Amino acid sequence: MATIIQTLQTVTMDHQTATAIGGDDPLTFSALWSLTDGFAGGLQQRAITAGDAVAIHLSNPRAFLIAFFGTLRNGCVPVTMPADYRTDDIVSALNETECKAFVTDETPFLSVLNGADETRVAITVDCDARMGITLSAFLDNDGMNSAGSRTGIDVVRQSDGDHGLIAYVGHEDGAPLGVRYTHAALTAAASVEHPLLETDGTMRHLGSLPLSNPLELRYGATATILGGGTYLPQHHWDPETVRSLCYTDRVDRTFVSPSQFEALAALETDLAETVAVIEPTPMAGLEESDGAVTRLCGRPETGLTHVRTPTADDSPRSRHGETLPTVEHRVLEDGAELAVDTPAAMDGYVDRPALTDERTERLDGSRWIRTGVTADAVPTRP
Repeated sequence: MATIIQTLQTVTMDHQTATAIGGDDPLTFSALWSLTDGFAGGLQQRAITAGDAVAIHLSNPRAFLIAFFGTLRNGCVPVTMPADYRTDDIVSALNETECKAFVTDETPFLSVLNGADETRVAITVDCDARMGITLSAFLDNDGMNSAGSRTGIDVVRQSDGDHGLIAYVGHEDGAPLGVRYTHAALTAAASVEHPLLETDGTMRHLGSLPLSNPLELRYGATATILGGGTYLPQHHWDPETVRSLCYTDRVDRTFVSPSQFEALAALETDLAETVAVIEPTPMAGLEESDGAVTRLCGRPETGLTHVRTPTADDSPRSRHGETLPTVEHRVLEDGAELAVDTPAAMDGYVDRPALTDERTERLDGSRWIRTGVTADAVPTRP
C-alpha cells in the first residue's frame, strides 16, 4: 500500500500547476512538493532521520501542511497538538514522543526548549526566531537529494505498520493525551469511498476546523490534496466568511463543529450541500438534530465511522446514521456498548498501555475500538 507521501508524489506529477493550498499565498502542487523537500532537507542537515518525531504546534495552516508533509517525506513522525496547549502540556508531549524538532508560531518558547530533553531545534513561523530558526531559513537548503543524482532518494519509504502521525487531542486525567496512527491508517482515512468524502481534482475544501484536529487533517486537508483538489485555509474562523464562500460556490465542502454550525444556522443560509457537522458519536444528539445538514460521526480514536444525510428517513436505525465503507460495528456483550473495527482507527495511545487496553477489544480475530456509546440502535451500511 502506498503511503500518503508516495501518493502526494504521484498526484504532484499529475497536477503540477494546479493549486494544492489556496488563500492569499497559494501553493501549486509543484511548489508544495518543493517545500516539503526543503523541510526534509532541513531535518537531514540536523541528523533528524527516519522514525524520529517532529512536533508541530501551529495555527498557520499553510506552514502546518509544509511541516506535516515534509516530516513524512523524511520518514519522520509528525506530532500535532492543539493551539491551546500550555507550556507544560507542550513539554510533556515533546518528552513523551522524544521529539527532535519543534515547529511553532508562538513565543516565548525558550522554556519549552529548556524542558524538552531531546529537542534539538525550534523552527519558528511568523514569530521571533531567537534561540531558533525561521521556517524560511530552515527551508533554504539543497533538499533531500543534494547531489542532484537521478537515482537519489527523494522520499524515505515507510511500511504500512510504521507510525505516521501522533495527534494530541486534549487531556486524560489532567495530562496531555496523544493518539498514534500507522501509515496504513492515514491512507485508509484519505481514501474513504463515500460521496461526501470522495475527492477529485475539482474539490475545494474549506478548513473551518484546525488542522490539529486529526479528523480535519486526515479526512479534510490530506484527503483533498491527495485527490488533486484544493485545501482553502482559514487562519481565523468567521461564520460570515464561511457563509459567503459557500453561498457563492467558491468552496465545495467544509467540516464544522456543532457550535460552529449553530453560528452558521443563525445566519439562515442553506448549507445542506456544502457543510458537514462532525460529532463525536453516532448516537449523541442525532434524534433531535436539524435534519437539513449532513452529520459525520467519529472520534480521533476511531476516525469517521458514520454519516447521516439530510435525506435519511426517521426510522430508529437510519436516524443514527449509516456506517461508512470499511467500517464494521458490533455491540459488546459486557455492556451493550457500540464498538467499531476500521482500518483508519488509532494504533493506540502514547504511553498509555492500560488506557489503550481499556478502549480496545480483540474479538474474532479483529481489533475493536470502544465508542463509549450504549448501542440502543445499530447503524446500517449504505
